Amino acid sequence: MASFLAPAFLIGLFLIFVRIGGMMTVAPFFGHQSVPVRVRILCSAALAWGLVGLVPSALPPHATEPAALLVAVVIEVLTGVAIGYAAQFIFWSVQFAGEVIGFQMGLSMAQIYNPAEGLYANPIGRLLSFSFLMVFILIDGHHHILRALVGSFDVVPLAGARLAATGPLLLDWTGALFITALRLAAPFMVTIFLVDVALGVFARVVPQADLFSMGLPLKLLVGFGIMYFFLQNFFPVIPDLVTQMINDLLQLIEAFTVV
Repeated sequence: MASFLAPAFLIGLFLIFVRIGGMMTVAPFFGHQSVPVRVRILCSAALAWGLVGLVPSALPPHATEPAALLVAVVIEVLTGVAIGYAAQFIFWSVQFAGEVIGFQMGLSMAQIYNPAEGLYANPIGRLLSFSFLMVFILIDGHHHILRALVGSFDVVPLAGARLAATGPLLLDWTGALFITALRLAAPFMVTIFLVDVALGVFARVVPQADLFSMGLPLKLLVGFGIMYFFLQNFFPVIPDLVTQMINDLLQLIEAFTVV
């Protein structure tokens, strides 16, 4: 009982809890706004208690000093948040692709409030986001995030993460975010562009035609037709996207250890 009350044990437990809590705040599934904050805190505390005896790293120097402890807490928070954001980039890619697709189909006027994300989104963006999240859970993607988090304690000491080394990775992932989103939305962008060209030619041939009343239903019809085939090929691609997310997590954890 005395060892459980020792300052070193309590500080180590708290720092582990802080890293897990930082990840739980922003990571996919765990950081979803439908998950209550109390549940996240409880899960973080349970995981920290289960890992406190398995973490091989020692406490940072002068961890019992208030200033050093504050610095250690900040580093651990940023470490957990970075791990969560590394897993979130793939979700942002899918969400952005859905926004582009919905805009191309003329659904920008159908923006509705999404309480799960805390922002406004069109129906296509919500459909792709929730479809991706559903398959992500079915293939145990959230377990991969937990494994990466637990593995980070084996290679990244408490308050020992080299946060500056993650800057280039974040820039690369930001560029990859737009590339992935545009690849997903490319079939819609090309097809709707051809529809616009056809409507433009039709307007030159028949100047009296009301293109607005014709163009919007036509884009919706063509867009939903493409969506039928798109979803059939989108679901098989999701495991590859999750594999990319896992590689990003491992790359981030490796960057934490770069001196």
